[in-house]
Amino acid sequence: MKLFASPILLLCLAVLCASRVPAADAKPEPSQYTLAVHIPASTYALPIDRLNEVVTATIDGKHYELHGPASSAKIFSHGKGLINPGDYHASLTQDEHKTSYESLQQFEILFPDGTARRFSVVAQLD
Repeated sequence: MKLFASPILLLCLAVLCASRVPAADAKPEPSQYTLAVHIPASTYALPIDRLNEVVTATIDGKHYELHGPASSAKIFSHGKGLINPGDYHASLTQDEHKTSYESLQQFEILFPDGTARRFSVVAQLD
């Protein structure tokens, strides 16, 4: 009986986990991206294991440096290229303030083709 129950339990867990994974072709809902973002500059940063993009952005009048994945995370490949300077929309996906003088933030930027990428705030500028 134990030999029969284990595969059934594993199958149930696999179905449950698979149902929580969004479809690969699922597009973000544009109405959720209410913040206006202006990107005047973007560049590549190369950590040891993957290619990241560094974006200078003005969001809600505040200036940030954001780090996130490039359009292709293959090392020594620039994917589809850098994000072009311009105006985009974003949503704040993480906003933690554990003290009155520190914060941990992450934004998701929506692109014209309907895709989105998450970027972590690594610098706040005046």
